[in-house]
Amino acid sequence: MAFVKSGWLLRQSTILKRWKKNWFDLWSDGHLIYYDDQTRHSVEDKIHMPVDCINIRIGHECWDIQPPDGKPKDCMLQIVCRDGKTISLCAESTDDCLAWKFTLQDSRTNTAYVGSDVLYDETAVASSPPPYTAYAAPTLEDFMDNSLPTKSSFGSGIEIATVIWHWACWLELPRAWP
Repeated sequence: MAFVKSGWLLRQSTILKRWKKNWFDLWSDGHLIYYDDQTRHSVEDKIHMPVDCINIRIGHECWDIQPPDGKPKDCMLQIVCRDGKTISLCAESTDDCLAWKFTLQDSRTNTAYVGSDVLYDETAVASSPPPYTAYAAPTLEDFMDNSLPTKSSFGSGIEIATVIWHWACWLELPRAWP
């Protein structure tokens, strides 16, 4: 499995509400894991984004927390989990905050599953550009079954009606459901 995004974020502790710098890794299977430092020896916690996350808020949507000293509210990011837990984060910049938001949102729905044929770049993305996937989005033709009839004509006498059928079917079962 590969990293989708990695980098430093400030995280607010749950009890004392202090800001602490943590290293975050987002994996292609949707797991967001954060550590004490970049060496990745001590795991603080992990979240499986497609299962655990129900909302991602940024900036002024994070109304219940104050950013750390010297940081604008636009750098704030919150991950709201299904179990009621909220992880409050602060990025280095507004651009980095947006990059994390888009990457995390993408990981909620576009994850690679073990055994899938989806290919990812094996390098970690540690900077702020938005995420890019190494595969193309499916087109309508990928779901069309050409063996089904596409046109039917019926009627009597002078009036004949023609119906064009647009079929969209799975040609095979999907490999995994989120």
